[in-house]
Amino acid sequence: MITTQSSTFTNPFWPENFPDPFLIKVRGRYYAYATERATSPPEGSLVFPILMSTDMISWREIGKALPAFGSPYQMYWAPEVTVYNGQFLLYYAVHTEEFVSSIRVAVADRPEGPFIDSGHALTASLTSWAIDPHVFRDQDGQWYLYMTIEYQDSSQDFVGSGNAVARMLDPFTLQGNITRVTPPSQKWQLFEAQRQSKGGIDWYTVEGPTVVRHRGRYYEMFSGGCFYRDNYAVSYATSNIPMGPGGLRDTSWQDWQGRTGHDFLMQGDREHFISPGHNSLVPGPNNADDYIIYHAIQPQHMIERIACMDRLFWQGDDLWTPAPTFTPQPAPTMPRIRELFETPDLASSWQPQEGSWSVARGEVIQESEMTEVATLHHRSRLSRDWLLEANLRFTAGSGSYGLVLLNSPKTMTIQLEITSDAQLVLSETMHSVGNDVVRTLRTVSLPQHVNVQAWHQLLISFSGFLLTVQFDGQQLLEIVLEQSIRTFALLTRLCSAAFSGISLTDHFRNEFLNDQYNPAQLGWQLDASIGNNQCKTLSNWRIQEGALEQISTAQGEHLLLKGSPQLQYEFGATMRLRQSNAHAQAAFGLVLLANPLSETTVLQSDNTSDVEHDGDGRSNTKKLFIGFEQRQSGWMLIAENGSAQLSSLALPENFDPSIWHTLRLEHWKDVLVVSLDGPKIFTLPVPRASTSVGLVTRNAAAAFTSVWQTGRPMQ
Repeated sequence: MITTQSSTFTNPFWPENFPDPFLIKVRGRYYAYATERATSPPEGSLVFPILMSTDMISWREIGKALPAFGSPYQMYWAPEVTVYNGQFLLYYAVHTEEFVSSIRVAVADRPEGPFIDSGHALTASLTSWAIDPHVFRDQDGQWYLYMTIEYQDSSQDFVGSGNAVARMLDPFTLQGNITRVTPPSQKWQLFEAQRQSKGGIDWYTVEGPTVVRHRGRYYEMFSGGCFYRDNYAVSYATSNIPMGPGGLRDTSWQDWQGRTGHDFLMQGDREHFISPGHNSLVPGPNNADDYIIYHAIQPQHMIERIACMDRLFWQGDDLWTPAPTFTPQPAPTMPRIRELFETPDLASSWQPQEGSWSVARGEVIQESEMTEVATLHHRSRLSRDWLLEANLRFTAGSGSYGLVLLNSPKTMTIQLEITSDAQLVLSETMHSVGNDVVRTLRTVSLPQHVNVQAWHQLLISFSGFLLTVQFDGQQLLEIVLEQSIRTFALLTRLCSAAFSGISLTDHFRNEFLNDQYNPAQLGWQLDASIGNNQCKTLSNWRIQEGALEQISTAQGEHLLLKGSPQLQYEFGATMRLRQSNAHAQAAFGLVLLANPLSETTVLQSDNTSDVEHDGDGRSNTKKLFIGFEQRQSGWMLIAENGSAQLSSLALPENFDPSIWHTLRLEHWKDVLVVSLDGPKIFTLPVPRASTSVGLVTRNAAAAFTSVWQTGRPMQ
């Protein structure tokens, strides 16, 4: 199925009370969970409302998650769900008194439940009060339980609740003691002055931890202040390790200070929303965009905490979000290909070859255990860079199952297979008449105790020639291939297997953390067809210190391109000036090479062009530069088409080009939106065109990191 793009959404995404919202994506569908509204639900009644959606915009109620215990249990708070070996684990806090609560875990076979409490009160032996559980699984497979506890050391300046972490032996057992993460430490985190229920002291609150790993560092988002007052807001802390060695006096986590001393990631405006907070994170339908999910209060409805969402952007090592928004926002972008197998027949875009393929219950299954090789090919052509999700499970037999990645079916294929003994095998087959030569490229063991009969997610990215494979969110494989990939297929060998939630997005994101790769291996290439003043060598471009650097300050232009031409896209990078040429005007930024297309070509539904535009085939190319330029009056943000300046903005007198700044471009139909360090700066009219993207410097050395492009399907 080829997807189309909806237009906009406006917060809240659910109009009723839905506090502490948590979202999880399961095989292309979204499930949302919230704190139970009833304070003391009777025994057997269900708690924790659940919503479901396939696009993050249209939601419906599907029931509640868990039977209540009855007295003395009360106040069921902050459910979060994670998946382990096909089981859904719901972590939640429940009280027996106002200030006595523990974190428990319930289990279900499906995200909609019903969940059954496991009998494990994880925190009961460690602390008398723990709420707001958040489970984080690191790249090495280690699990951690983050939570909110009380910090009552009177020798500290701020007494109150704050976040902590404990290591997990397994999903039901904590190991060792609780370790400090982010106790209250700032005046804005005041919950209540002279709080009578706490002996009349000023009580501060930090709560609602959410942890993610990015560029080798750990980020913990948290909420602080009083959840029903206008000081409630979201900030974050960072650390080099997920859990420090110092127990409750550990200092591994440090609060983010903000670029200009403003230490809020998100706060209300007092007019449209107040008290935004207790957020979770979830990938968008295309797996490339991140979303922050949170509740907020509308001033006219002070008792209702309603569920909202907004984009979350990574800007190098910093986070930024426009949240909380109250105006129409672009709807979450769909992948170019998405197949949820919701109809009883295979879509025409799928082509079976051998085997017995059938569709039922949101999955496609190859039923024959005896077929030596069965494939289900997708007819769409892949772009140069892409992100592919496939969910799969073994059902019967003794063979292997997975994906085939094809350059040309007659010459070379790449097989990515899961074996019956829980190995992930990457192999290459060279095809010739009467003789196929198979070469194993890499074999990796799957995580310990994996159940191959449960659903598991493969998330595969191909950027330039670099293939990366994640299994259930854990990166298992990274390898440079010698060929590009143009099509894909589902695969079984001597077994029956099922597949679900297939999606394909035109996307790359380069963080440049591994200096063993060179720019060409990541798909960066010169464009020798534009101008005589352009440096025509890759030798000045190097990957070092977590960035792609252009090291020459010689006069002239240095330009690199990447990716397939796109009709609609988002393109951005974080960049900084290294050194200017002392005798020429310095500039650095992003470049777009646009090739006007006919109306028929522009309206292709898959958003990509088969025209590769290599070499000197750019006779009609229009070159658009958007970036920073140094002038006598100071630094400017400019957009220019050749010698014609289309737009400009004088940057503040204290603008420092030597620190990291992020430019983001959004091309929608005939409009290009330009954003700097988060907020939108200006909008340009642009013709519909098949556009290549790149990085450029003029008379300057500069560094680029966190460079990404994501294709947007045509509406």
